[in-house]
Amino acid sequence: MGGRRVTVAERPVSAHGDEPIVAVSGEGGLWSFELRGTPHADVVLVVLPAMGVPARYYDTLAGELLNAGAALARVDFLARRVQAEPSRPLDGFAALVEECLPAVFAALREHLPRANPVIVGHSLGGQLGLIAAGRFCPEAPVVLAASGSAWHRAFPGTRRWKYLLGSQAIGGAARALGHWPGDRLGFGGRQPEAVIRDWSRVVTTGRYAAGSGTFDYEAAIADYRGELLAIDVAGDVLAPRTATDALLAKAPRARVTRMSYTPSRATAKPGAHFTWARDRDGLSPVIIEWARSLRD
Repeated sequence: MGGRRVTVAERPVSAHGDEPIVAVSGEGGLWSFELRGTPHADVVLVVLPAMGVPARYYDTLAGELLNAGAALARVDFLARRVQAEPSRPLDGFAALVEECLPAVFAALREHLPRANPVIVGHSLGGQLGLIAAGRFCPEAPVVLAASGSAWHRAFPGTRRWKYLLGSQAIGGAARALGHWPGDRLGFGGRQPEAVIRDWSRVVTTGRYAAGSGTFDYEAAIADYRGELLAIDVAGDVLAPRTATDALLAKAPRARVTRMSYTPSRATAKPGAHFTWARDRDGLSPVIIEWARSLRD
């Protein structure tokens, strides 16, 4: 595993109790992550969030995974600044795929060299995680939880056109304002314009790319050849099964296992896309069992 060399702020903490082994943040506040668990863990799960969803939203899932004996790298893609510095070499998807995730992989090699990393991606986190896996660690296991292609034609019926028009309106607002104020408008969180630019391009074309990217993202997904668990969530209108199918079609060499999950919480649309992550004893046992089965 490797990637573009970047400057990060690394803060060693503790390897005991509930304290993180290490905390890392990127320049400009575009991403950060914490590595928790025991150095003797047999598996480490890299949890990648949906667009605009803070890492703390996954506290229930993270706690259950840690209690099961896994180590955890919990990533935060939530931008703390609406715009990166003008001289920043990577922005948008590239800052996350080519800067953040290689930094995560480097931290795992240093602090948990014996653990087998498993990428667990929710929504956009799953899409970007699959790109990074294909480029930097093409045989690493991947879990796609409520994650599918953002391409509008992967959505059923008239929903595809509503999704397309909505994405273009969001993209236009982000260009005009220089950022997307999703924290106030109820979708996608507070995002730099570059993230919205790259996302809206995928919605329109169905192809993954980054304006400042340094490699072919579609080719990276096609290069992925690891074990992949794809979990559809009942009632999810933001990542329906057809969208997951479209994303999986980009990775023909992946060894895919499919399953469906019904959240215990209310499945009001589009809430089902998110509420599964806060189910107690929900998907955490499934993810742990699947990850450990790969070692048998």
